[in-house]
Amino acid sequence: MKIDATYNQFSHVILPSTSPCPPELASGSSPALPHGHLPPPRRHRPPPPSSLLSASAPHRHPLRASTGGGGLSRWSRAAETDAKETKPKAPEKAPAAGSSFNQLLGIKGAKQESDVWKIRLQLTKPVTWPPLVWGVLCGAAASGNFHWTVEDVAKSIVCMIMSGPCLTGYTQTMNDWYDRDIDAINEPYRPIPSGAISENEVITQIWVLLLAGLGLGALLDVWAGHDSPIIFYLAVGGSLLSYIYSAPPLKLKQNGWIGNFALGASYISLPWWAGQALFGTLTPDIVVLTTLYSIAGLGIAIVNDFKSVEGDRAMGLQSLPVAFGMETAKWICVGAIDITQLSVAGGLTVPVLPEGPCEVRRQISGKRSAVLCLRPIVRPPVRIEAMSSDDDVREEKELDLSSSDVVTKYKDAAEIVNNALKLVVSLCKPKAKIVDICERGDSFIREQTGNIYKNVKKKIERGVAFPTCLSVNNTVCHFSPLATDEAVLEENDMIKIDMGCHIDGFIAVVAHTHVIKDGPITGRAADVLAAANTAAEVALRLVRPGKKNKDVTEAIQKVAAAYDCKIVEGVLSHQLKQFVIDGNKVVLSVSNSDTKVDDAEFEENEIYAIDIVTSTGEGKPKLLDEKQTTIYKRAVDKNYHLKMKASRFIFSEISQKFPIMPFTARALEEKRARLGLVECMNHELLQPYPVLHEKPGDLVAHLKFTVLLMPSGSQRVTSHPLQQLQSTKSIEDDAEIKAWLALGTKTKKKGGGKKKKGKKGDAAEAEPMEEGLNDANKE
Repeated sequence: MKIDATYNQFSHVILPSTSPCPPELASGSSPALPHGHLPPPRRHRPPPPSSLLSASAPHRHPLRASTGGGGLSRWSRAAETDAKETKPKAPEKAPAAGSSFNQLLGIKGAKQESDVWKIRLQLTKPVTWPPLVWGVLCGAAASGNFHWTVEDVAKSIVCMIMSGPCLTGYTQTMNDWYDRDIDAINEPYRPIPSGAISENEVITQIWVLLLAGLGLGALLDVWAGHDSPIIFYLAVGGSLLSYIYSAPPLKLKQNGWIGNFALGASYISLPWWAGQALFGTLTPDIVVLTTLYSIAGLGIAIVNDFKSVEGDRAMGLQSLPVAFGMETAKWICVGAIDITQLSVAGGLTVPVLPEGPCEVRRQISGKRSAVLCLRPIVRPPVRIEAMSSDDDVREEKELDLSSSDVVTKYKDAAEIVNNALKLVVSLCKPKAKIVDICERGDSFIREQTGNIYKNVKKKIERGVAFPTCLSVNNTVCHFSPLATDEAVLEENDMIKIDMGCHIDGFIAVVAHTHVIKDGPITGRAADVLAAANTAAEVALRLVRPGKKNKDVTEAIQKVAAAYDCKIVEGVLSHQLKQFVIDGNKVVLSVSNSDTKVDDAEFEENEIYAIDIVTSTGEGKPKLLDEKQTTIYKRAVDKNYHLKMKASRFIFSEISQKFPIMPFTARALEEKRARLGLVECMNHELLQPYPVLHEKPGDLVAHLKFTVLLMPSGSQRVTSHPLQQLQSTKSIEDDAEIKAWLALGTKTKKKGGGKKKKGKKGDAAEAEPMEEGLNDANKE
C-alpha cells in the first residue's frame, strides 16, 4: 500500500491517507494561474518503471529521445526508432466512464469529446474561475463604493469576465500548451496531446482570450473614469507573469518557493486589486494586506505538492516537500497559513488609543449638528486657533462681538436667513417638489446677499452658509436631494427646514419645524414640537456668560422627558466664528459613555448655533442609505493627490466655489460629481453630512437659532413663529423647568456703572417665557 501525504484542513497537520487526491489536484496537467497570473508548479509523475524501462535496455526518458525540444510527433518518431525500448502504456483515450460535467469543468475524469467548442471550454478550466470572481467581489466591497445599482453590478460582472473566462482561460490554455509533452506521457487523451484540437486552434485561442482580457481591462478604466489605466496595467502585468511562469526559459514554477507564492498571490491579490481599483482607489495598505495574505496562499499551494513528491524528485523539480522533506514541508505549509492569518488579524484588531481628554472634541470638531453614531470619524479637521503674536490676538478680538461692524454683519445675515425661511415655509404645500423648494431657498439667499456690501473697498465673501434642507417626518436632518429626485410633500407631513447664510464669513443659521395642515397641531406631533420649543427656550436662558455647556445638556434632556420625548443623540450645538460653522466649543445633546465633550464655559462676545432635535422614538437615528448624502464640506487640513481625472475636476470646482462652507452636490457638474466625490470621500478630503432617520412612524422636530452673547444679554437673532400647539403634556407641575423659563435673557449690572465682561454674579432682568417668545419670533 502506498502512503500519500494529504492535508487535513481541520487539524492543519499532514496525515497519512490511502484515499486518492482530489481530482482538481490530481489532473494530469498542472493548475495554471488565474486572471493572467502565475500558474502553480507543474506536477506530474513519471510512468511506473515497468512502463518506462526495458529489462534489457537502460532507461531513456521518451522526451529526451526527440530532437529540437520534442513535440508529440517527435516523441513518437523517437520511440519508433528504438525497437527495444518499451513505450509507456498510457491509454489512448479517456476512460469510458468519463464525465461530461468533468469535461466542461476541465478536471480529471473528463469524457472524451469531439465538439471543438466544448474542448475549448475544457482548456480554460472553468473550475478555476470562482476564486477570481470572489476576489473581484472582495475588492469591490473593500472599496466602500460599490452600490447595488445596475451600473455597478454591470461593471463588476465585466471585471469578473475579464479575470475569469478571459485571463484565467488564457493562462490555463497556455499552461496546457507548454505542458503538452508531459501530458503526452501522463494523460495522452487530453485535448492537445490527443490531437482533438489542432495547434493553430490552441494558439488562436490563447491570443483571443489574452486580447479580450486586455480589451475589457481598458474598457473598465474608461468606464470608471480612470486618468491612469490601472486595471489595464494589472491585466498586462498578470498576463506577463503567467507567461514567464509557464514558458521557458524562466519557467518560475520549477522553484517551489517562487511558484507557490506566485500562485497564492494571483488567486488572492490581483483580482482583489482589480475590483478595488474599479470602484475606488487601490491604496498601499490594501496592497500590503493582500500581499501578506498571499503568504498564506503559498501554504495552501504547498498542499498540492505532497501528492507528487516522487514524480517531482524524479523530474528534478524543487518542490518544498522534495527540497526540505515531508516533515519539514508540512510545518512550512501550516505555518505559512496560520502565522500569516493570525498576524494580519492581530494587526487589524489592535485598538487605537485616544490621545487624551481632547480626543472626542477633535472627533466632533469637524462635524456640524450631526449624529456621531452615524459615521465613524477617523480624524476630522481640527481648527488651530492659537495665536502666534500680539497682532494676531488683536485681530482675533476685532472679529468678535466687541466690534459693531461684526454685530451688524451677523444681524444682516440673520435677517436674510429669516426671510428665506419665511419664503420656504410658504412654499411647503402638498405635492410641492422638495428639490424645487430647496433651490428656491438657496437662490433667495444668494440674491439677497448679492445686493448688499457691493460698494465696499475690500471684496466680501457672502452667500449660503448651509444649503436648504427639508427633512420629512422620521427623517432627522440633511435631506437636500439632487435635481433628478422626484420626492414631494404630502398633507400632514412634519417638515424640518434647515438653512444658513453668511456675510464676510459671519454666519447665521436657523432650523424650523412646520406641519402641512390647517388649524392647530395636536397629538404626538404637538408633543414633540412643544418639547423642542421648550428645550430651545431653556437653552436660550442657560447659554450665558458663567454657565457651562453641561448645564444645557442636562436641562434639555429633562425638558424632553417631560413631554415623553427624547433628545436625539449626537446633535451638537457649535460655537460660530468667522468662516467657522463648527467651532470647537460645543454643547452635546445627550451625554453618555460613547460621546463626551470637553467642559466649556460660555463667555461674553461669543456666538452659538443652538441646535435642538427631539423625537417620539428612541432618539438614536441611523444612516440608511449613503447615496442620500448630498451635503459636504471641504476638510481644509487634508491633502491628497487624486488619481481620477473626474475627482480632480470636482475637487478643483469645490475649492473654487465652496472653499470653506458646506455645499450641496446639486451645485456641482452632476455627471462628474458622482465619480469624483467618491474618491474625495475615500481620502477624507470632504466631510459628509449624512441623512439620518428614526424608525418609520416616529416624529422628529428640529429647532435651531443663532444667539449672540452680547454685553447687554443674550440675543436670539434667527427664528420663525410656531404654529399653534395643543400638546397632551404639561410642564406646569415641574418647578425646575418653570424656574429655568423664568430666567431673563438680558443682563443688568448691580449698582450700575460701566459694564464688565459677564461674570457669574451678574443679575438678569426677569423675562417671562411668553414675552421671550414674542420677542424672539419677530420677523
